[in-house]
Amino acid sequence: WTRAQRRLGLVSPAATQLLLPLLLGARQPHQLAMPSEREAWVGLESNPTVMTKYARSLGVADGWGFCDLWGLDDEALEAVPQPCVAAIFLYPFSQVEARKRALGTQQPASAPEVWHMRQDVSNACGSVAIMHSVMNNLDRIGEGSSFLDSFREKTAGASSAERAALFAPAVRDIHDSHASSGQTDAPAPTADLDFHFVAYVEVRGRMYELDGNNDGPIDCGEVADGGLLRAVCDHVKAAYIAPFPDSHFSLITLGPERREDDE
Repeated sequence: WTRAQRRLGLVSPAATQLLLPLLLGARQPHQLAMPSEREAWVGLESNPTVMTKYARSLGVADGWGFCDLWGLDDEALEAVPQPCVAAIFLYPFSQVEARKRALGTQQPASAPEVWHMRQDVSNACGSVAIMHSVMNNLDRIGEGSSFLDSFREKTAGASSAERAALFAPAVRDIHDSHASSGQTDAPAPTADLDFHFVAYVEVRGRMYELDGNNDGPIDCGEVADGGLLRAVCDHVKAAYIAPFPDSHFSLITLGPERREDDE
């Protein structure tokens, strides 16, 4: 297992043992053109420890954190601390986006109750996914956080683009303090990393995919009795993994922090 693969967003070695049929056939980063005038950040490692520390710096309460999903079978899902209030999914960007374009653009839902922002900073998709996960669960996991409460107040009623403009100056220092941490060497801010994070949350009984590249949330349907995590797994298997079974994906959940005796 190479250090570079972890930085590119693959799951942990333990997770790979259960997800191996889905994670064969590593792809190299695809070099993409990047506008020189666009702000760029160091890409965040797909690492639940890094993401938990990041969320705590934003103001998420102790006792909540991210953890790797080790597989998509029932046993793996049962090992995830509950309740799962959000999930962050990482996929190979160029390959998946080409298929999305071929299928046609899916229109964002009109759902003002869902907090969504655009991504205007290159390589900030991990940070945007964390913000989507946290802001849509703020009353549950971040109540009393002066920063998060203030940011919610400032962005209340704002458009996705307006929230993006407020995001970078508000979060830049927090991002810089965590982006270089993890198990791998941090890439340059201008590196063209061909992997992308999106978040999934449940709002009023429906699951939404929150992608900073979209103008709004994508309604993925009703969350059934199996809960959010089951709905996310069913969705990503059908929409992302089935068309590209030899590509790399990872899924990280947000919920009660996993205790050492739960490992």
